[in-house]
Amino acid sequence: MKLYRFLAILGLTLATATGAMAQFDQTHEIGVWGGITNYFGDLNTKASFKCARPGAGVFYRYNIKYRGAWRTSFNWGIAEFDDAVTKTEWNRQRNLSFRTQIFDVTSIIEFNFLKYDKGSKKHWFTPYLGTGFTVFFFNPQAKYNGQWYYLQPLGTEGQNDPSYSGVKKYKLFSFAIPIVGGFKFSFAKNWNVAIEAGVRKTFTDYLDDVSGKYPSYASLPGGSTGLAAALSDRSGEVGTEKIGKAGYQRGDSPKSDMYLMGGITISYTFMKTRCPSPNGSYR
Repeated sequence: MKLYRFLAILGLTLATATGAMAQFDQTHEIGVWGGITNYFGDLNTKASFKCARPGAGVFYRYNIKYRGAWRTSFNWGIAEFDDAVTKTEWNRQRNLSFRTQIFDVTSIIEFNFLKYDKGSKKHWFTPYLGTGFTVFFFNPQAKYNGQWYYLQPLGTEGQNDPSYSGVKKYKLFSFAIPIVGGFKFSFAKNWNVAIEAGVRKTFTDYLDDVSGKYPSYASLPGGSTGLAAALSDRSGEVGTEKIGKAGYQRGDSPKSDMYLMGGITISYTFMKTRCPSPNGSYR
């Protein structure tokens, strides 16, 4: 899905939700966020932010009194990394790189550490923490000779010949456990702003198309001269000798990949107008 299509869907979702929820009370909230996406995995082993890329999304929050909330968000981001930016010599010699767009649907339960009363002069801010469940879609690419190629169809670790390599082709969607935290503020009665970051611990090790060992050329389409071989072992582009011998380590297969989405959120709460009762109280 192209970025402009995704943004158009997000805009339509937000506009529809605004019209549909205008009649609701203060428990309902919609918002948007913008910021960065950053990947951690077999290429980025040192938690570097050198290849952080943009991220954005929309969300709906159902507030549960003052201390909790349920939130569902639709998110987009770009995950990218290059061995060339690391200081680890083996990684630089390996010389792999990738990028992928991520389309993410996340649903979490939030807990406010302080009482959060929108519009209040006393309880107008709180730190918060949340967790839940994520499903996301990805499709890693690599740039070679000036052109971008999708990596999953190439089977760079022998996935196109599992009977020989013992490695099955990975799916282009997966699940993750999100851990989200931030600090939010209420201002101008109905409006809220927050600084937030959320890490997704995924159930795939192929967000970057790198996981286990270098394959035998016999398990790659085109053998030793095909595109799959060229993108499986790119060490020859920076060194005199290739390091990608069959069975040698290419990634860190016991560990799954992660990605982070974080930035600034702004949201609008639909406040219910309370009418005074005959005894002077509000209902």
